[in-house]
Amino acid sequence: MNRRRLMQSGLALPMAAAPAPSVYQKLGVPTFINAYGTLTTLGGTLMEPEVLAAMNEAAKHFVAIHDLQKRVGVRLAELTGAEAGFVTAGASCAICLATCAVTVGGDVAKIRRLPDLTGSRTEIVMQKAHTGAGNPYDHNWRMIGTKIVAGETADEIRAAIGPQTAALGMVLSHNSEGHKLPLEEMVAIAHKAGLPLILDAAAEIPPASNLKRFVAMGADLVAFSGGKNLRGPQASGLLLGRKDLIEAAYANAAPNNHFARIAKVGKEEIVGLLTAVERALARDEAGERRRQETMLRRVAEGVKDVPTVTTEFITNLDYSHSPRLSIQWDEKKLGMTAAEVNNRLRAGTPSIVAADMTKFRPSWPGLGIFAACLQTGEERVVAERVRAILMGR
Repeated sequence: MNRRRLMQSGLALPMAAAPAPSVYQKLGVPTFINAYGTLTTLGGTLMEPEVLAAMNEAAKHFVAIHDLQKRVGVRLAELTGAEAGFVTAGASCAICLATCAVTVGGDVAKIRRLPDLTGSRTEIVMQKAHTGAGNPYDHNWRMIGTKIVAGETADEIRAAIGPQTAALGMVLSHNSEGHKLPLEEMVAIAHKAGLPLILDAAAEIPPASNLKRFVAMGADLVAFSGGKNLRGPQASGLLLGRKDLIEAAYANAAPNNHFARIAKVGKEEIVGLLTAVERALARDEAGERRRQETMLRRVAEGVKDVPTVTTEFITNLDYSHSPRLSIQWDEKKLGMTAAEVNNRLRAGTPSIVAADMTKFRPSWPGLGIFAACLQTGEERVVAERVRAILMGR
C-alpha cells in the first residue's frame, strides 16, 4: 500500500507529538551550557540519578525530622570519621549554627535571646585575609551578633584572643587566599587556648577525602556545601565535628523553633545529601579528573588555529583542585576582551556561561573554561562558539 492509499484508508500512523516544553520553557527562563562551575547563582550542580531517586523516595513518606537527622548523623560520622554531624540548609547556615554552638550553646534561654548575645562570648578570631573584602561571606560569622577580631601573624592571632573569644575561625576558599597561617597552625593556636576552631570549607571538594581530612586535622566544626561538587541538593550543607558542639549547633537548628529556623532543611534534602556524600566518597576521582581534562583538551584543540590564541591549564590555589582552561589571545589584534567574548557567548544560542578570569582572585588573563559542569559533547559546542567569535564570525 502506497502512502496516498494508506492515508485514504485511515490507517496512517499518527505523527510524533512535539516534545512537551520543559518547566523552564514554560516559565520563560533560559537554560545554558555551564562552562563556569558550581556557582550558587548559576544553579549549583546537577545531581546524579541516585541522589534524585533518593529524594523522590523521601518525598513519598512522612518522617520525624529529629529522628531522620539523628540517624543520618550517625551515618555521616561513619563515613567521615567525625564524632557527629547533620545536614543544614547550605554551608552559610552551617557556619551560622557553628557560631551559635560556640556562643549560646544549647542554653535555651540564651538561644531564645538571639541575636542578643548578653551573657555569652561574642568574638571570633580570624585571619585578616578571611574577613571583609577577603571573604564576601564573613556575614555568615556575624549574623547572630558576633564580632570578628582579625590578625595576620601567629602572634597577632594569639594577642587577639581574650575573655570574649568564643572560637577561632578559618576559611578555605579562592576568595580568602593570602592568609599567612595554615589550618594546622590555627588549630594548634585554638586548642592551646582551650578554644574550638570552626572551618568554612564550603567548596573544598574535590577531593572528597576532605570530608575526612579536616576533622582529622583537628578542626572542631567543619562546614561544607551540598550543592557544589558533592552533587547534592543545592539548598543543603553539612556541619561535621565534635559531638558536644554538633549537639549544641543542632539545638539551635530547625525544626526547633529558634533563630535559625529561618534556614529549614527538608527530609528530601537530608536524604539527598547523605546519598551524595556516599556517592562522592565512592567516586573514581582520578577518572573524573581525566574526563574533565580530556574535555578541556578538546576545547584547546578546537581553538588552536585561531591567530594569536594560546591556552594553558590553571590550577586552583586552594585545597580544591578542579581542572580549568585559560584561553588567551592578543586583544588588540583581535579587537575583543575576555569580557566581550564572554558576553557574546552568553547572548548566543545555545547560551554559554564561561568565566572572565581577569576578574578572579588572583587575577588571570583570558577566558576561563571549567569542565566540572560540562555535559558530554558540550565541550565541542563551547570550542566551536569560542573559535567562531574570535575569528569574527
